[in-house]
Amino acid sequence: MFLTATMTPLFSHPRFDATRWAVWGLAVLLNGCISAKGIAPTSQPLAQDKLALGKTIEEASAIAWPTEHWWQAYQDTQLDKLVEKSLHEHPDLKKASARIALSTAIAEQAHASTLPNIGGKVSSSRERFTELSFIPKPWAGRFNWNNQATVDMSYNLDLWKQQKSAWLAALDETHVAEAEMQQVKIELTAAMVKSYIRLAAEYQWRDLAEEELDDLRHEISIAKKALAAGLNTQLNLSRLEARLPAAQNKLVQIELHLTLLKNQMAALSGDGPGAGEGITRPTLHLSASIGLPDQLPANLIGRRPDIVAARWRVQAAQKHIQSAKAAFYPNINLLGYIGFQALAFSGLFSSAGLVGNLGPAMSLPIFDGGKRRANLSAETAMYDMAVEDYNATILKALEGISNQLSVLNTVVTETDNTQQALEKSEQAHRLALKNYRAGLSNLIESLQTNELVLQQKSILVGHEAVRLEAYAALMLALGGGVMDAEHAAH
Repeated sequence: MFLTATMTPLFSHPRFDATRWAVWGLAVLLNGCISAKGIAPTSQPLAQDKLALGKTIEEASAIAWPTEHWWQAYQDTQLDKLVEKSLHEHPDLKKASARIALSTAIAEQAHASTLPNIGGKVSSSRERFTELSFIPKPWAGRFNWNNQATVDMSYNLDLWKQQKSAWLAALDETHVAEAEMQQVKIELTAAMVKSYIRLAAEYQWRDLAEEELDDLRHEISIAKKALAAGLNTQLNLSRLEARLPAAQNKLVQIELHLTLLKNQMAALSGDGPGAGEGITRPTLHLSASIGLPDQLPANLIGRRPDIVAARWRVQAAQKHIQSAKAAFYPNINLLGYIGFQALAFSGLFSSAGLVGNLGPAMSLPIFDGGKRRANLSAETAMYDMAVEDYNATILKALEGISNQLSVLNTVVTETDNTQQALEKSEQAHRLALKNYRAGLSNLIESLQTNELVLQQKSILVGHEAVRLEAYAALMLALGGGVMDAEHAAH
C-alpha cells in the first residue's frame, strides 16, 4: 500500500488551501513506516599496509613497473608481431569492447532517468456520446470527434538521489567493463607469450631428440657389425633395437606439440590454423633484471586490471545501496501538461480549447510486504560479496607475485646445478672420445656418454623455459603495464 498525494492542477486553483497542506503534512508524518534499520554491510576492504608480505617480496631487488610492451624484453620480433596481432584481432577483445559499449548505453539510460521527460500526444477518435452523462447537447446522443493535442512533462525531483545513485553506479560498472577489457589484454598476452616460449623449448628438444636418435642408430649399426664379426651377441643388439621405436615416437610427439602450439598461436592472433604454418623458430633472449617495483602493494591496486575492476565493483555496489535506501523515502514527481482539447474540430486550437495541468505528486510506501527491505538486503549482500572479491583478488595477486619470484629464484639454483652436471657429462664425453681415438675404448662407450650430455641439455632447456615463463607471469602479476600511474593514484 502506498500513500499518494497529488497537487491540484495549478490551472484550476491558483492557491494552496488548508486541505492540500493537510494531505502533504500527513504524508510527511507517515514517513518511516518502512524502516531500513538493521541492514548494513559487514565486510571491510583489506588494509594493505597490514598484510604480511614475506621475505620473498620484501627482499626482492628493485625494478621499474612493467610497460605495456613488456614482452619486447624477449628480443624476438616475431613474438612482437604475434602479440600485437592478438591484441587487435582476437574475438575476446572485440567482445570486451562491445561490453564497454553496452555498459555505456546502460549508464546513459540511467542518466536519462535523472532528467526531465517531455513528450507530445495527439489523439482523435469518433465517438457517440451518451445522453445520460455530463455531455451537454448538441453533442449528447450524437456521433462526433473527440480531439486532443498536448505536450506532457514529468520530472522526478530525486530529493534523496535514488536515480542519481543508480546512474553513478552504472558509471562505475562502465569502469568495470573498461578494466575487464585490460584484463583480457594481459590474459591474451600471457597465453601468446607462454605458448611461444613452449614453442622455443620444443624446437630445442627436437634438436636433442634428433641427435639422440642419430646416436642410437649409430650404436645399432656398430652392434650389427660387431655381431657379424662375432664380437657381439644378439641380446645386446636386440636391447638397442628395442629403444629405437621410443626414440622415434619422441620425435613424433615433439612434431605434434609444435603443430598444436602453432595452431594455438594462430587462434590467439585471431586467424585460422593455416596462419600457424608461417611461424618460424623463435629466437628468444631474455637478460632482464628480476625484482619488484617499489610501494608494493599500494601501487599494485591501481595497476592490476582485475584489482581495479574489483574496486569499481565495490564502489558500484555502494551506490546501489544508496539508491535502495532512497526508496524508503517519499518520492516526488513534478507532472504537467498543456495543449488543446475539443469536441469536434472547430475551435480546437483556440483559447477556449486550451487545457493544462501542473503540480507535484508524492508517493510514500506504507506497507510493501517487505519488498524494499529485501531489495536493500540484497544490495548489501552484493556489496559484501564485492568487497570480499576485492580482498581475494589482492591476496591472489600477492600470492602470484611471491610464487613467481620463488620460481625465478629456484630455477637459478637448479640451472647452476644442472650446468655443473652438464660440464661433468661433457668432460666424461671428451675423455671417452680421447680414449676411443687412442684405441683404449670403443665408439659405443663414447656414444653412451653423449647420451648423458643430451639428458642434461634437455633439462637445461626445461629450466630456461621455466625462467622465461616465470618472468612473463611476474610481469603479468604486476599488471602487465596496461594500467598507468594515473590509475594507481585513484
